[in-house]
Amino acid sequence: MQHREQLGQEKKTKTESNKFNQNKSESSSPRQNGWRGVFGINRARRYPWNKAITAGLTIGIPFIVGNIFSRLEWALLAGIGGFTALYVHNESYKQRAIKLLLVNIGLIISFGLGLVAAISPWTMALALSGVATISTFICGAFRVPPPSGYFFVLVCAVGTSLPVDLSATLSRMTIAFLGGCLAWVLSMSSWLFIPDNRERVVPSKDPSLASKSIRAVFRSALDKHSQVVSASYRSGLVILIATFIAYALGIERLYWVPLSCASVLQGATILAVLHRALQRSVGTAVGILIAGGIFALNPSFLMLGFWVIMLQFVVELIIVRNYAFAVVFITPLALIIAESGQPNMPVSTLIGARLLDTLLGSAIGLMGAFLWRNFDKENSPIGESRS
Repeated sequence: MQHREQLGQEKKTKTESNKFNQNKSESSSPRQNGWRGVFGINRARRYPWNKAITAGLTIGIPFIVGNIFSRLEWALLAGIGGFTALYVHNESYKQRAIKLLLVNIGLIISFGLGLVAAISPWTMALALSGVATISTFICGAFRVPPPSGYFFVLVCAVGTSLPVDLSATLSRMTIAFLGGCLAWVLSMSSWLFIPDNRERVVPSKDPSLASKSIRAVFRSALDKHSQVVSASYRSGLVILIATFIAYALGIERLYWVPLSCASVLQGATILAVLHRALQRSVGTAVGILIAGGIFALNPSFLMLGFWVIMLQFVVELIIVRNYAFAVVFITPLALIIAESGQPNMPVSTLIGARLLDTLLGSAIGLMGAFLWRNFDKENSPIGESRS
């Protein structure tokens, strides 16, 4: 009887792991093979106009306030918390209110860790690895759709790229948190127009998840057969290695290498990771050229705010259709937030450095995923690859 219960538990965990893989695969790119799977347009997804407008406002309003007080850093820091708006999905207002509050707190903690860890490459590597591991696990356990855990790693990476000033850590985190609070208010504002919660809520593909307690969700995710645990360990270890490699190669602003690696590792399977590597490489190459063009114009405060609003808006509008096209606009957005206010770097140097960093990070992520798959397959107690 005990053996039968154990087999039943393994079967249940295996089924849930398959759902985890399916959830990540379905939400990342169109269901096509070959090059069409990389650059094909997912026409089944509708354009999220409301979400895109909200995302643009969450990063635009801080720029207006920052311009009034002539404080560019305020606008850039508030934009960190503004990424909270990217986690709005089809859920009830109650679920959204709780989820966005937790996302905001998680983003600020990740950002704060990056600020503190910037004191040395060793602490940077540990912080990025830790954030990647924990965010991948939590988002995987609760099956959070894209951007999933990626933006937690991004804000941590941005934190490591800022000038080291431990005395300013709390004030920087506070401004970022206020930006997240603004995102929360704007994301919940549709309640004013639809107070009876008649938003289009798509039923969950896994109704059992909604009926589980938080403890049960974590218990299931921590099972020895869980793919969530495997994916979390993979992300943390590979990003740790990527950061050390970037440091060993003498890369000045090494945050872009582990960030590119984290983006690639969002894929649940080797094919998905390969697609992400190609999407990241091509999308970033185009995006860096756009960023270079923006920096070459030497934009004013207001023009920089305009570009950030448009980039955030377009990212949210097209990421549901194809990740590669979204990366084209995510790249200059991240570079503006990370590089503005930094000691000036020639545009040509910036473009060349970020392109090489992207290729390096993508290659490390792809190689790491392949090696982890072989290791995981050999050590899996059920005799199958879990990644």
